[in-house]
Amino acid sequence: MSFFDGVTPQTVSQASDGFLEFKVGENYAYISSVEEKESRNNNPMLEITFADEEGATIRYWIVGGEYKLSRLKQLYSAFGIPMGEANTNKWIGKWGVVVCKAGTPNDKGKVYNQVSYLKQDNADKQPQGSASSKPSQNEGHGDDEYFEDDIPF
Repeated sequence: MSFFDGVTPQTVSQASDGFLEFKVGENYAYISSVEEKESRNNNPMLEITFADEEGATIRYWIVGGEYKLSRLKQLYSAFGIPMGEANTNKWIGKWGVVVCKAGTPNDKGKVYNQVSYLKQDNADKQPQGSASSKPSQNEGHGDDEYFEDDIPF
């Protein structure tokens, strides 16, 4: 068996470019997994993995403590999850905006982007393959009777 078994120009050209990372700034993403874990200090926490259409993933942690409720509220609002929904299986596949910033160097000197905060998507962007749809601004109004700049006086 040789190291180059299965290596052809086609297989090499179709290979992944490696690690895909969320960019600094706004990233339209969905929740791909949620796990309940314990932090290093033995506090209960959620580890949430977000993914985008290109295959990049990033993890986000909500740890029990001072900011738990405000971070949950931010997550619920940003991803359209009903307030207080504790069944994390229902969170999977929900879309929202993950805002990232440059992280700090790890013990090997590598710097990876990290989640800064989560926010509601205000754009009318529809991800490819997504079953959910957003209502249009003039939904429920006939084209002749509604204009975006109509003034009611």
